[in-house]
Amino acid sequence: MERVILMGLVDRLRNENREKVYKELLGKKYSDIDDFNIAYSPTEEFLLITIKRLVLEKKINEAEDVLFTSLEKNRNDNMLCIAGEFYTMLMDLSDDELKENNFTRAEIKEGINDVKDLFSELR
Repeated sequence: MERVILMGLVDRLRNENREKVYKELLGKKYSDIDDFNIAYSPTEEFLLITIKRLVLEKKINEAEDVLFTSLEKNRNDNMLCIAGEFYTMLMDLSDDELKENNFTRAEIKEGINDVKDLFSELR
């Protein structure tokens, strides 16, 4: 049975993996996804759509490269949320799906830590 993933730009459904990702990214500053007042610019929306498309096309490594290239150019709260959405999508994949895409749970954790490091330089 093929798995179908349907997502809006910003998925605000309660999701255990999303909670884990955002708590890891934000630490004590995170209380609830509903606390975020996210208004993406057209460029940020396009980036999020591109990243999600790449994940759905099984191009996770390429999607992560696109994310980090963008994070190097622009680090703001919206970009942190885009990173959070990307890693939530990956956390929602099964181990088999990650393996098929040459990705691991350890790489997800490493990516989250890399994002934290990039943003800690600003704070």
